[in-house]
Amino acid sequence: MSFTESSPVDLIVVENRSGCDLYDFGLQIDLRSSAGGLVFDISEGGAGASVYQPFEILEGRESVRSFSPVRDGDRIASIQFGTLEAGRRVIFMVDVDDTATDGAWGQTVIDGAEIAGTGLVLTMVGETPSTAVFLPDGQATLRISGCGPVS
Repeated sequence: MSFTESSPVDLIVVENRSGCDLYDFGLQIDLRSSAGGLVFDISEGGAGASVYQPFEILEGRESVRSFSPVRDGDRIASIQFGTLEAGRRVIFMVDVDDTATDGAWGQTVIDGAEIAGTGLVLTMVGETPSTAVFLPDGQATLRISGCGPVS
């Protein structure tokens, strides 16, 4: 997975870099452990600062079965995937802001150090959940037994 600050819209990319097609899995993105105290800023005048963007699919809609509504100020997003073929990706657009007022770029621009620590959990039926955290470069890799990484 990767997080890209792309003001006004931030991008979260889920890419299947394994050699296997993945079926019926869930992914949870948990901002509560992020270094910058991040929140999803999806509506005007809410928890975030300035610009906002609803949590939406930009690319790869056919791979996503559903995702729980993300409300302004939420820190957790849960996504259910149908099929994510090997080598394919899904791109989500959203606005993520920090709650710390002393960030290097203010509250509206997130750098890698602020997304660091964001928790990720991938669940598949019959498998032990795979966990990872975003690193300061905005990257995270989840490993699936017998299949390889989902980044």
